[in-house]
Amino acid sequence: MNVEPNETWLRSYLYVRIAMVGLLIALGVAVGFQTWHQGGELLSSVSAYYYTPAQGIFVGSLVGLGASMIALRGTTDAEDVLLNIGGMFAAVVAVVPTARSDDYIDAVRECREGGGRLPNGMTCPDVRALADATRDNVQNNMVALLVLGALGIAVTVVLAIGDRRALWGPIAVACAVYAAALATFLLSLDWFIDHAHFGAAIGLLVCIILVALVNRRRHSATPQAQARPDRYGLVAWALIGVALIGIPLWAFGVISLFWLEIAVALLFAVFWTVQTVEQRPGSPTAVAPSATTARS
Repeated sequence: MNVEPNETWLRSYLYVRIAMVGLLIALGVAVGFQTWHQGGELLSSVSAYYYTPAQGIFVGSLVGLGASMIALRGTTDAEDVLLNIGGMFAAVVAVVPTARSDDYIDAVRECREGGGRLPNGMTCPDVRALADATRDNVQNNMVALLVLGALGIAVTVVLAIGDRRALWGPIAVACAVYAAALATFLLSLDWFIDHAHFGAAIGLLVCIILVALVNRRRHSATPQAQARPDRYGLVAWALIGVALIGIPLWAFGVISLFWLEIAVALLFAVFWTVQTVEQRPGSPTAVAPSATTARS
């Protein structure tokens, strides 16, 4: 059966959206299987599974998720900007690992200062090898991301020149995020390794919450708003509640970061599934991005 070109584009758009949910499912399965394999013992965070056999799926899922967020058009200009920036953050979360634990950080410091008694039976050769491998991985992968990011911004600027619909504000925001990452990476690789993961994770969380809020506002402005439940609003307020309650609980040691990350990932998957159903080809609630926004 032949498929019309326009339908091919619509199906491709739908399949990419579905693939994003699939990537989150793959990450969840990899984390769950590794947890079962290690006797049911949860690590302190999902990000800590970078150091386990789940590393390949962890990195691949987040890089794929970030690339898809950047590539897809948002249903509004605001959503598109947030997806672009969120995709940039997701890639950094993937390739810059979180610190394993306070014990690991203390061990690295002790070894760099010339020795000392290390916790949990660790030895300096083991710790140094892990620290060196982490540094080399981050350096290599971030160089690749920074080069790709520069090319992406350059292409965007070239395409925007002469386009009356081009939104230079969002392009400037993307350039600012890129410049901040480049500057910190070049000025101090060690500082970047210690802080970039956490900063990018917070940035990704903020983008996800704002995307849900933007869709709640869009939904409330539609004629069908009164006839349909405010699903976007429910997800948005759930995400805000998780952030407002979960972050203090984690900061005071009541819960681990693992549960906070799982809650956000699940809510994002729910939100994305709801929006994907709404945007499926032929749906009366679908919003055609090309008709409402211009690529920024």
